[in-house]
Amino acid sequence: MQIDPQRIQRLVSLSKSKAYDPYERFDWPDSLALDRLWCDEDLLTTHGTAVHDRLSFEQKAALSKWEAVNFFSLNVHGIKGVMEFVSRCIYEERYDDISEYLHIFIAEENAHMWFFAAFCRRYARTIYPTPAFSTGDVQDRLEADLYMFASTLVFEEFVDFYNHKVGTNPDVADIVREINHQHHLDESRHVSFGREVVKDLYGEILSRDGSNETRERIARTIEGIIRYFISLMYNPQAYIDAGVVEASGFKTASALRNALRTDPARREHHGVWFRRTADFFRRSGLIEDVSFVTQ
Repeated sequence: MQIDPQRIQRLVSLSKSKAYDPYERFDWPDSLALDRLWCDEDLLTTHGTAVHDRLSFEQKAALSKWEAVNFFSLNVHGIKGVMEFVSRCIYEERYDDISEYLHIFIAEENAHMWFFAAFCRRYARTIYPTPAFSTGDVQDRLEADLYMFASTLVFEEFVDFYNHKVGTNPDVADIVREINHQHHLDESRHVSFGREVVKDLYGEILSRDGSNETRERIARTIEGIIRYFISLMYNPQAYIDAGVVEASGFKTASALRNALRTDPARREHHGVWFRRTADFFRRSGLIEDVSFVTQ
């Protein structure tokens, strides 16, 4: 790969210097209070809509719990997929130059999966299922790898936005803040690494076939990946478990989900969450337009 080896070595050294034991890193209380928010209020998927105004503080607190569970569940499932992919390609010749860092990446992601799953199982007794994203039948292996690394990058930047805000919020429970803070610290390195890999793979693909057809196909897929992660923010089961469906004014959780997902007031929030990520793909040439993020 055409990635600066010194950059990779810096990531390796930094990761080693920041290593910790995930099983001893956190103090786990027996339970968490339900009379406070589990995240910043503006991270709730109702925020900015008429539905939000209909909810009492207690209902918002309940929603913040179950949306935190949804968010952490997304991490569990996303990490499982990433680890499977990276484990498969770690010793391939193409990735030989980054193989050492991929070992560290897997170890850190395994730690993340453990503490996110532990949180969900301790405080909610469940891990929500997550629908998978399909890129279709991709015949070219290099292009398939690009989509996996790009999907991983979008996922990491998506969750890091949440992690950074909640990880600096003094009003949430200590365990909630600490998990988010620790994940943010680790993901900042993963994002830096992922951006370099995505640019390198895309450049290699274009060096073989720079046709408009190839560019447009990749752009459509990247846009689809970003839209997919936007949709994952809205989980009907979280609305059911939080007990907010009736108060929302909608008959079903699915109807509430669809209304929130398409509410014009939510478009600005999607832009705040995903604009930076979309801008990276635009600057790197993978997409031309980022307006779809707020549509």
